[in-house]
Amino acid sequence: MVNIITELEKTAIPSLDIVGRTAIYVFYSSYKYVRQLSRFGDLGYSSKKARYALLYVDTATLETVVPKLMDLHFVKAVKVSEFDHLDMDFSSAFQETIQEAKNQEAKKAVEL
Repeated sequence: MVNIITELEKTAIPSLDIVGRTAIYVFYSSYKYVRQLSRFGDLGYSSKKARYALLYVDTATLETVVPKLMDLHFVKAVKVSEFDHLDMDFSSAFQETIQEAKNQEAKKAVEL
């Protein structure tokens, strides 16, 4: 029993750091090459009819992966998702919506 515990203590536990991921949309000419895209990242979705694939790539390696994808003979276009650059603070939008609703109520009160 003691040997098992010491063996477990010796093994290194990898850290669970959160790695930033970015979505890339890859437009291709033929569906048969989709499997090759998994070499560059995690294949999230692929559409046979629309001929595009959603690929998740580490943000740190994004600048090196995109040119490699563009060099593939079956890739037509590569678009990087803009989700990381969106402003996620919606408090100002909420305040604007409340103000617009108050203005509309005031207009209706004036008309009556």
